[in-house]
Amino acid sequence: MEHLEKNSETYYGHLKFAATIGLTLVLRGGIFILHGLLPVCNVPKDLNLENTRDKLDKWNQYADGRK
Repeated sequence: MEHLEKNSETYYGHLKFAATIGLTLVLRGGIFILHGLLPVCNVPKDLNLENTRDKLDKWNQYADGRK
């Protein structure tokens, strides 16, 4: 709970933030595995590596801003 206090977050706020990141990465990972198995299945532009990097940068900036 010290982690939550240090970052001024509630348990549910932290859960939502962490679950959003985790589930998003699992979904995107699944898309890339599918693309690896079936190269004819293109990775949608909004789920590609560049978009994923941008999302991670945004989440990281949010996380850094909490401290």
